[in-house]
Amino acid sequence: MDTLMSQPAVAYTSRALTGPALPLNAKALGLDARVRCHELQAGQAPLFIECADAGLQTRDGFHAWFAQVRPVIDDLIVAHGAVVLRGFPVADTDDFATLTGEFPAFSGDYAGGRAPRSAIKGQVMEATRLAPSVQLTLHSEMAYMRDYPRRLAFFARRLAARGGETTIGDMRGLIDALPPAIVAKLQQHKTRMATNYGPRSDELQATYAHMDLRGWNHSFFTDDPQEVERMCAQKGLEPIWNDNGSLTLLTPLDPFVPHPVTGQPMFRSVIHVRPQSQSDELSRQIRATQKYPTGATLGNGEPLSAQELQQIDAACAARTVHWRWHTGDVMLVDNLQVWHGRNPYEGERETQVALLN
Repeated sequence: MDTLMSQPAVAYTSRALTGPALPLNAKALGLDARVRCHELQAGQAPLFIECADAGLQTRDGFHAWFAQVRPVIDDLIVAHGAVVLRGFPVADTDDFATLTGEFPAFSGDYAGGRAPRSAIKGQVMEATRLAPSVQLTLHSEMAYMRDYPRRLAFFARRLAARGGETTIGDMRGLIDALPPAIVAKLQQHKTRMATNYGPRSDELQATYAHMDLRGWNHSFFTDDPQEVERMCAQKGLEPIWNDNGSLTLLTPLDPFVPHPVTGQPMFRSVIHVRPQSQSDELSRQIRATQKYPTGATLGNGEPLSAQELQQIDAACAARTVHWRWHTGDVMLVDNLQVWHGRNPYEGERETQVALLN
């Protein structure tokens, strides 16, 4: 039985943060009076930093200030889990690329990545080409791989006419919220991730109804199977070429990792995540053709029970929040402490992302 598809449905409707802003003292946070700071929920991500000085509304003024306070921003990302920069002169991809260039780029790459996306400029990429109707559930970026970025940056270049908010979840208390028996089982057995890609395809589609439909060549940015195998060896992935030309990757992973700064154990796994698809029926059709259906199991190949999956899923869903984004907002995220997702949307939407260390 495919327990991932049979688990009880959990409402992943994102909770809107609409309450009044909770002001914080910018100077006490290590910044200055040229910005205003607030939270929308006390002690929870994100921290908002808003421009409050005309001198920071010029590109030169903003980037000079940001370069000066970058060490403080680093600390605030860790302390608050995520930071939203609002009202600063970040209007296009070049601005976003300049801003994210202040941080070290992800030392790995996105070869083998799950999201159907393309590079735009430098380390700036599309967020995802997954169909607009799909609710993208909370996840830690690249939690299905051994190597992953420590931080992320999101840029709201164009807002959808309806919905489409980048959602987040503050996961610093997640392990304590899970049943101890589940935590113990995961600690004992670890996990094994199976990831599937479609056969080689000539064209990257504008949108995808299911992540597994994208050709492996678009995920690895090469048409050469031997080059794919070389990259897999570097990344600790076991490639399996299927008779229909599709590709399966198997990856052993530890679902608990210490935060590199705080040392706090963090849950890093997608073992509970249902297939990201336009419909369950499409997911069932695709999974029925796969020897190793996409998703994580225990390290011995056994799945968690439907009830165990539902308990993890419910704890994550309860943390899913969003707020009204502004065009030009940039969110800097600690990838272990705060997970992200996306609400379904209507109309044109353009969110760009950069993977950072």
